[in-house]
Amino acid sequence: MKKRKKNKRNIKKEKLIKYIKKDKHRFFMSIVVIFFLGILLIFSAYAWFSTSLNVKIKTFNMIVSRNSGLSISFDAINFDKTIEISEDILINKLVETYPNNLSQWAGNGLIPVSSPGITNSNSYFFDIYQSSGVKYKNRNLEKGYITTSLYKENQRISVNKFIAFDLFLKNETGSPISDHLFLEQNTEFLMTSDSNEEMSGLVNSARIGFVKVGSVPHDTPVDVIQNLQCNNDCQSVIYEPNSQIHSELSIERAKKFGINLKNGREFPTFAYKKAGGPFELIDTISGSVGLNYDYFTEQETISTNAFEEPLFTIPDGITKMRVYVWIEGQDIDSLETDSEGAEVSISINFIKDTYGYTEYE
Repeated sequence: MKKRKKNKRNIKKEKLIKYIKKDKHRFFMSIVVIFFLGILLIFSAYAWFSTSLNVKIKTFNMIVSRNSGLSISFDAINFDKTIEISEDILINKLVETYPNNLSQWAGNGLIPVSSPGITNSNSYFFDIYQSSGVKYKNRNLEKGYITTSLYKENQRISVNKFIAFDLFLKNETGSPISDHLFLEQNTEFLMTSDSNEEMSGLVNSARIGFVKVGSVPHDTPVDVIQNLQCNNDCQSVIYEPNSQIHSELSIERAKKFGINLKNGREFPTFAYKKAGGPFELIDTISGSVGLNYDYFTEQETISTNAFEEPLFTIPDGITKMRVYVWIEGQDIDSLETDSEGAEVSISINFIKDTYGYTEYE
């Protein structure tokens, strides 16, 4: 009898142990599920301010004014007054005549990034800061956080968040005194008429940047021209084409962050100058009181006087430049992102004065 009771006790004990083990397994699996659900909630990216709300390029061209002794080229070989800009030209064809070019194209559309321009006069690459989007730590999406990283342009990429390419300007002034290079008034970044109007704010956040690398005489070998580097004297300029235009939706969104945005007035943009984070979303928006100036700096742009102020001086000879086109994620108008995308048309038109020629005469 005692042996039977002992066996029954052992059986019950074994069953209890198995149940506890099974329950522990269930408990552990529940914890794992909750943990991974938490991970999904934390890393549910929306955008900076939306990675899915891209701006697709419909047309992109560049023109120089005729009869001014100025022409442009992608490779310092084939110069013309007008050039069309596309993925096929920059990524596929250009490599045949300019093998080591580092062109960037936004194959899936422009997606917000941030840049103060060049911060090192010995490098002609813009400091471009990117983010994978706003991260939220709860279901209610009450607080969002942003972390940024510095992008490295060390290879050609056809599907990037921004556009960048080298440009060569041939100036045949015949004067020892440099001319001034300007943007013409028909330089623009516009949404096409059939695009979604809800994207207008994002389009108003467009930037076009220019870097002057260096200049050489006309008879300089092509490989030398193509491989020109900064000699601690690179200069950059950022053009903000739609600086004074703010849509009603952008104005309404800005109010939620305590920012009084008015159509017809420029609003300063504070771009990233150093990677970091996570920063609470409200503390990253230009105009908010929580900006950490260790990471943000006011973006210097030309806008209202863009056509009156020269970009650079260019001597008689060939000048290497680099051009950037991007959507500035720190622009107050980039808060407006309620659409799946928009098509835009971009025109960059140059004109130069005859300052050198006039003075020389």
